[in-house]
Amino acid sequence: MACLNVLKQEIKVIESTFPKNHDRFQVHAATVDEVICKFVGPTGRQFEIIGNITETYPGTPPVWFADTDDCKVTNAIEKLGQTTGLNNHVINQVGILISELCRTYCLSEPSELQRLIQMPSSSGASTSTSCSSKLTDEEDDDDDDEEEVEEYIQLEMEESTPESTKKQVDDMEIQHLETLERLRQNQRQDYLKGAVTGSVQATDRLMKELRDIYRSDSFKKGNK
Repeated sequence: MACLNVLKQEIKVIESTFPKNHDRFQVHAATVDEVICKFVGPTGRQFEIIGNITETYPGTPPVWFADTDDCKVTNAIEKLGQTTGLNNHVINQVGILISELCRTYCLSEPSELQRLIQMPSSSGASTSTSCSSKLTDEEDDDDDDEEEVEEYIQLEMEESTPESTKKQVDDMEIQHLETLERLRQNQRQDYLKGAVTGSVQATDRLMKELRDIYRSDSFKKGNK
């Protein structure tokens, strides 16, 4: 997930700023995947509000929901899904949520809220740069992976000429040729999915060695 370190720092801030015993807003659990908090209304009623942090964060804000029909709570949550930029960050989302809830319930905002509001102005630029840098690195990695896949496919194409295919059929039993083809297709799919570790060259060498074994006289005699 993009900006994982920044997200962890923000989680620590909201947990320390609004602990479980806070009289207005409480963060009961927070991970890089989910934030569980409670808002204490003017009558003491508690509303549990949960935010799910998706893989597209911070490009998109967390997805918030609450098991209540109270329109004041649902309206506040709805506004969280309309943010952009730095306001998508968990620390700002929590700040917006508290502000909206206090406003709709005509309550004074907790003094601790200033800690969250001041965070973006002091670290917003570095946070944005960090996210942008990490996303760029990930895109570069994806480009490298695509180049490796293209090289791998090109190697297979070069080895699949009519003459080489005919020789493989002549030198190997059909069942072994089919086995190699299944392995080749599986490897290609794994590379496209990014599920394989190791270099393309190493995989190619292993496939060649396996073909040589299948074509060898000793292997053929041992299987008769």
